[in-house]
Amino acid sequence: MQKNKLISSVLLPITVILPTLFPLGEATAQNQENIRSISLLRAKCVKSGIGSARRQDLNVSIGKAVYSSKFYLGPGYRSAALTCKIKPNNRPQNVFQTLNLGFGMRDNNPNSPSVQVQVYLDGQPHESVMVGPTQVANLAVDVNNVSNVAIEATCSSSTQYCSRVYFYDADLQRRNPPTVNSNSTQEQILQAPNNN
Repeated sequence: MQKNKLISSVLLPITVILPTLFPLGEATAQNQENIRSISLLRAKCVKSGIGSARRQDLNVSIGKAVYSSKFYLGPGYRSAALTCKIKPNNRPQNVFQTLNLGFGMRDNNPNSPSVQVQVYLDGQPHESVMVGPTQVANLAVDVNNVSNVAIEATCSSSTQYCSRVYFYDADLQRRNPPTVNSNSTQEQILQAPNNN
């Protein structure tokens, strides 16, 4: 009897503390969000162009607002590009539906010429946006059945130096998973290897 009282006096505070440390549903929602989106930088990526392309976690001010940049493209006098293979070799179809991009040029260099940001899908031009200092842009690009994505930043001037374009969003959204009707199908999906 004494042991039971001791055990319950120890367990009771734990059961009260745990829900406050890990609110119900919050961890599950975060896990689902992490499963549905993946950073483009987790793909196999290479840089090209004369300018610079570099992964760098940095808080930047764009349009008098703070953004957390994941990488930048610095075209300099010409261009810089990042090309990423988003379709794994061992999968017949791409698992991604959308590439969300958010980018802009810092407030620090107001005299920089504008930069053209061009998105290529499997080598073909898809969408282009011109950004200047203090400006942001957001794109949602359909990458269904796309193997390679390239993002190129090109300076609009051949005589003036263009500042960097900072990317605060570069996430691949997965396709919605198929509806599972039977337990055996669900087990097969859970046991399928995840190689991305």
